[in-house]
Formats: sequence, structure tokens, C-alpha cells
Amino acid sequence: MNTDLCSLFRYILRTLTLVFILSPTLASASDIASSVAGGVDNRLTNGGYFELGASVYGVNKVDIRQTEHQAIQPSLLISGMYQYNGLFVEMVHQSQDGINLGYNFWNSENWSLDLLFANLKSSWSRPEGIDPATLNEADRNAYLMSEESIYVGAGFRATRYWDDHYVFQYRIVSDYYDDQGIQSSARLGKSWQIRNWNFHALGSVEYSSATLNQHLFGVSSDEATALFPQYQPESSFSYGVELGVAYPISESFVFRAMYRINMLSDEVTNSPFNEADHVSFFNASISYVF
Repeated sequence: MNTDLCSLFRYILRTLTLVFILSPTLASASDIASSVAGGVDNRLTNGGYFELGASVYGVNKVDIRQTEHQAIQPSLLISGMYQYNGLFVEMVHQSQDGINLGYNFWNSENWSLDLLFANLKSSWSRPEGIDPATLNEADRNAYLMSEESIYVGAGFRATRYWDDHYVFQYRIVSDYYDDQGIQSSARLGKSWQIRNWNFHALGSVEYSSATLNQHLFGVSSDEATALFPQYQPESSFSYGVELGVAYPISESFVFRAMYRINMLSDEVTNSPFNEADHVSFFNASISYVF
């Protein structure tokens, strides 16, 4: 990330921090996955929910580093969100935006503005303390297979609600844990109900900075091998669509199913790590809502 962009982002955060200190709040924050899947009228004041259940999901293999990939896998479902006087934590099942810790500093009937203090998502990182220039070809290949890591970002989120069943959300975060760069997204969702079935549709555009793409998909000249040639991606946009449904089995048990497809940009698909031009994801779950 260049110096001017870093300075601009820090200035925006300082300005927004001052705004939330001086502004009264009505506390109403929500990850768009929760807003759309639960309906726009599910906006929370103080309080929240917690879900525990089981799910099964299927996803195609996209990256050669996914050495333990399985097409279909069962998993434990842990999901929930809670907020108090503007402070909130979100760990929403099926969300594309990870775990969020933040503060809702302003909202109206149709708008909600949030500071995100910590946005956590999975990432990749090279093993620390190793100079790839000192490794032979086989060891550099092993080094480039990387390790699972975490992206910890801070930033801003704006949400627009209208017509009872539509939600638009824009977010931008920058990593402060490992300087992995900027990512942002714009998502538009709609929900509608047919008897007890609650359906939703969600369209997304996601931006990744050149710094983030280099961290995730790039190979430097010192790291390059015959299997993983040098590669330096630029910034990129990707596009996705999601369809889902929820059905209350009883007062406390809920069934959910969703399908999502994200089309990857050339900056990702041209990487030597890449194995597909899209991410296809299906999930079905039954959970108990506390």
C-alpha cells in the first residue's frame, strides 16, 4: 500500500472516530448476510442471538495449497451476533465478510454507519524466519505452499435499508496485523417470504488491492521455481451471486440452505496457485436458536 493511501485511510479513520465520539447513537448494526437472510425488519437494538447446530457444505477446489480439500464436508455451526449501546460483535454463518467487532456510530430509519475495529478472515502466509533465496528448488516449492493465516482489518461500513426487504451494504477494511492490504465490497440483497419460507438473493462486487493480491497469489523473483514462476498481480474486482432459503422447523430450530458462486478475476486465475475460475459453494444446516 503506498504512503499517500495509508495516510488517507488513517485520516478517514481518525475523522470517523471523532464523529462517533461526538454523535448520539440508536444502535443498529448488522452484517448483510444476517439482514438479508433474516429480513430487513430484523434490525437489532441492544441484544442479539446465538445459534448452535450442524451443517454440510460443498465447495470446489480453487487453490493448489488446499491440500486437505474435500468436495463435501460436515461441520459444526456456531453463529451469532450481539450489540450493546452501539458496540457489536458478529460471527454470522454463511457470511462472506468474516468475524466483525465494531461500533455503530450513527443510524437513521434507512441508514446505518459502523466503524469496524477488527474484521477477521482467513488468509495465507509464508513461514516466518526463512530466506527463500537460500533454499533449493524443492524446499522453495514447499515454502510456497504457505500456511493458513489470518487477515485482521479495520475500516468502515455503511448499510442502506429500504422498502422493507432490500439491503445495500458497502464496506472497506485495511489489514493492520500483517499489512496485507485493502479489501472492500458492495452488496445488494433482497428477501421475500412465501408462507413460512424466507428466501433471499444477494449480489456482490468485491475489490482487492494489489498488495493483498500479491500477498495471497503472487510469487517474488527470490521465491520463483519451475512449478511456481514469478507472478505479480495488480488490484482486481470479482463478482458473485447468492441464493438462499430459511424455514423455521419449530420455535427454536431453523433449517437453512444457500448456494453462492463467485467469479474470480484474471489477477487471481493467472496465479500459479490457482486451479479454477470461480468459487462454487453450497451449504445446508439445521441449528438451534437461543
